[in-house]
Amino acid sequence: MRLGAIGVVVLVHQDLNRSAQAIRHWSQAGCAVVVHVDRAVTSSAHERFLRDLSDLPKVKFCARQRCEWGTWGLVAASQFACEMMLANFADPQHIYLASGSCLPIPVSYTHLRAHETDS
Repeated sequence: MRLGAIGVVVLVHQDLNRSAQAIRHWSQAGCAVVVHVDRAVTSSAHERFLRDLSDLPKVKFCARQRCEWGTWGLVAASQFACEMMLANFADPQHIYLASGSCLPIPVSYTHLRAHETDS
């Protein structure tokens, strides 16, 4: 029995090219993706990053926060992105939170399946 697709929230801090590869992987596998780009990323790099991913209709970008380790910004960025996921996409029943430097989960794991157990 299919439980539903996973939406992916990606927190991007650096290595925008690597992040774009992971975002493209998830999006092309059919996942809804919401991206938060750290406010520390320069405006020109951020604009280029947005343009590079503008062909992906299931990718949205949320408001930017400054994200330093151990600060509220990481929590706020995660919350903003998850709220955007829930407001913009009906499919995901679960949200996977990833860093832009994470390797993407295999496409086969983007859909959860319930396993019947013998009683």
